[in-house]
Amino acid sequence: MIKSINSIRGKVEDLRKNGVQRGNNTGFRCLDDLYSIKDGSFTIIQGAPTHGKSEFIFELMINDAIDQGQKGIILSPETGNAEEITMELVHKYLGQPAYMSGDYYCDDKKFHEALNWVNHHFAIADDDEETYSFAGLRDAIRVYEKITGSFFKNVMAEPWNELNHKLALTDNGGRQDLAIEEELTFFRKHCKGDKRHGFLSFHPSFQQLVKDKDTGLSYYEMPKAREAAGGQATLRKAFSWINIWRPPVGLIDQNGVPYEDNQLVVQVEKSKPKGVGRKGITNLYYDWRKNRYYEKLNGSNKYAFEHKKLINIHNPSAGILSSTNFSGVPNQESMF
Repeated sequence: MIKSINSIRGKVEDLRKNGVQRGNNTGFRCLDDLYSIKDGSFTIIQGAPTHGKSEFIFELMINDAIDQGQKGIILSPETGNAEEITMELVHKYLGQPAYMSGDYYCDDKKFHEALNWVNHHFAIADDDEETYSFAGLRDAIRVYEKITGSFFKNVMAEPWNELNHKLALTDNGGRQDLAIEEELTFFRKHCKGDKRHGFLSFHPSFQQLVKDKDTGLSYYEMPKAREAAGGQATLRKAFSWINIWRPPVGLIDQNGVPYEDNQLVVQVEKSKPKGVGRKGITNLYYDWRKNRYYEKLNGSNKYAFEHKKLINIHNPSAGILSSTNFSGVPNQESMF
C-alpha cells in the first residue's frame, strides 16, 4: 500500500511530539541502557551451544510477564517437551527448584501458585507431531488466541535450525542466505502486523579457535552477527541483535580481572528502530540455584527489577492477587 503523507499526518505529529517509544524494560538496569523489548519487531540472540540462549530468552519473557503482564508462546524443542519447559518456567518464577528432589525444592502451595501463574502467562508450541515453519507457527498462534481469547505478545521460536525451512529453501534453489532472508522477512511482517515481539536464536556457523597468550587457554571468542547462518543477509534483516558469550574459566578480561564462572557477557550488536536501544556490552551473572540472572550494582547482586525495588523476586507469589481469576484460562493439556 502506498500512503500519502497527508494520510499519516496525525501519526507523524504524534511521533514529533513523543519521539520513538522504547519497548518494555528487561528488568536489569545495565541491559535497559542498551536494549528494550519493542512491539512489532524481533530480536535475534546468537551464542554457541550451552552458552545460555534459551535461558536468556526465558529470563526476558518471564520479566516482561512479571512487570507488564505480557503473555508468551514458547517453541523451544532443545529445552525439552511441554512439561519440561513448564517446569523450567515454574523454577524461574519461584527462584526455587520445582522437582521433588534434594532439600531445596518448593512446597506444594508455592508450586501450584506458580503453576497457575505460568499457565496464565504462557503456552507451549509442542513440536511432537510436526516441525513448525514460521507460517505454521503464525497460524497456530492465531487459532489458539481465538480459542482462548488471549493475546500473546511475545513469541519465542528457537533455535533457528529446529524450525522447518524446507519450503523457503526449495523456493530459493537451496540457497540458505536467500531462504533466510525470505523467512525473516515473513517473520518481521508477522511481528509488525500482529504487534508482537519475536525472539529467535542462532548458533554461529563458524568460529575461529584462538589461544590466549597470557594463560595459554584455547577458546572461542564472542560470536559476531556475520558468523551466524546466512551471515550478512541475516544481520540485515534483524531488528535487534544480541550476542551472548560465557568466557572460559581462567580467562582474564581487558582490565586484568578474571572472568567469573557464572558470568554472561551480553553484546547488543544492532538496535532498530532508532530509540529502542543502542550498541554496547554489559554483563549478567547466572544463579543456578534460583535459575535466574542477576546484575552487579554498587557491590550488590540485584535480580530482575530489584534495582527499582518494584518486585520482591524472592516471594513472587505475592504478585498473584487473590482476586485474579484464572477460570477460562486453558490448562496445560490444551497446548497446540
